[in-house]
Amino acid sequence: MKFGGSILEGSRDFMEISDYIMGQSERKVVVISAIKGVTDSLLKLHNLAASGDEVNTNKVLSDLEEMHLRVCEELGIRCDDVRKDLDKLERIVRGMLYLGESTPRIRDLIASFGENLSGKILAGLLREKGVNSRFLTGGEAGIVTDECYGNANPLIKATRIYLRARLLPLLEDTVPVVAGFSGVTMLGKVTTLGRGGSDLTAVLVGSSLSAREVCLWTDVDGLMTADPKVVRDARVLKNVSYPEAIEMAHFGAKRMNPRFLEPAMPTKTPIRIRNFRNRECEGTLISERPSGSVVRAIGMKKGVSILTVRGARMVGRPGIAHMLFRVLGESHINVGMISQSISESDISVLLDSRAAERARGLVEARLGTLFREVLIERDCAAVAAIGSGMRGIPGVAARVFRAVAERGINVKMIAQGSSELSISFVVNGSDGEEAVRALHEEFELSKIED
Repeated sequence: MKFGGSILEGSRDFMEISDYIMGQSERKVVVISAIKGVTDSLLKLHNLAASGDEVNTNKVLSDLEEMHLRVCEELGIRCDDVRKDLDKLERIVRGMLYLGESTPRIRDLIASFGENLSGKILAGLLREKGVNSRFLTGGEAGIVTDECYGNANPLIKATRIYLRARLLPLLEDTVPVVAGFSGVTMLGKVTTLGRGGSDLTAVLVGSSLSAREVCLWTDVDGLMTADPKVVRDARVLKNVSYPEAIEMAHFGAKRMNPRFLEPAMPTKTPIRIRNFRNRECEGTLISERPSGSVVRAIGMKKGVSILTVRGARMVGRPGIAHMLFRVLGESHINVGMISQSISESDISVLLDSRAAERARGLVEARLGTLFREVLIERDCAAVAAIGSGMRGIPGVAARVFRAVAERGINVKMIAQGSSELSISFVVNGSDGEEAVRALHEEFELSKIED
């Protein structure tokens, strides 16, 4: 079971979570996130210390200390382990202030403290209630990663061996509480797993231990047919396949990163997303089970722009696409969608709007002689119809674009992968929500039954 930061705000939440854990009879491993807002405060603390801002550094440090010690006091538990971590954090930050500099490794070390502090609080509370519990950092539990600080990738084979060796013996009489979000390199240096890192920790642990299920407790009822802020009659999906969930994650579903699904797929480990504030709802089960519906969900991503390059010199010239994507890749600019005309005279790519101007400048500076025009269409929205049931079914694309056209919405760019899991297209940002509603209505997703 993983408990996310969105449901961890104070002592009452720790008490409720501990009571729930004690009520579960099965052997279990708990993965914990930082208290809500703490990771952001730690990253701010890092930046302030690296810039030499002692006054504001001291304030953030003091706030973090006061918050965690207050939670311990309100829960009536000893806070020796928490104080030790806070003292260690202060020593690291003082060193940064004196040096006036930092490294990605130190940034990860500081960012990892949030989960360590909340994990020690929860394990201490469980012990206070008579439960034999032990806290472990991600590294102590067995999560080994590469050295890509800030967005580390687990070394899956080694991690599975270590997790089984270290956690299985504890399960006989102990509830392990594992810090999410972090691991260690083969040299023992702390790394963080990037966005959605605690979800990834939970799935790594569950899939390595052959868990019956991995439950991700959060503040939403599960994955939905559409954003309920856009479609009022959007429904919770009871069952979603791994490939569908990956597609939905790319469009912001539950703010999840699709990376966390990868360790579950080889072991076929089911993952359930549930709302801790609404435990009567069974949530969404993500598994290998294929869905029967043609379209299961409609996703949308706003704040994107289309970068288009055009020119007769591109036609029949090998390597043009390679050069374009190399320029973007070397500058760490992510491409969300790709479209090229059969005439080879233009290539369009979808980018985050914040990177669009920089991308155009780089392309013009390094490849300007190859293209007649380098254009940007701003304020766009990417919309996708998602469902493994559309594979091999004729006429799905026709229904998608007819529904959009009937609402008077112009489509600027289209993409569909060979897997036929989704049909994606780009429209004006102002038309995005209407396009989502049109497709939700066309495929009658408010009536969907799992």
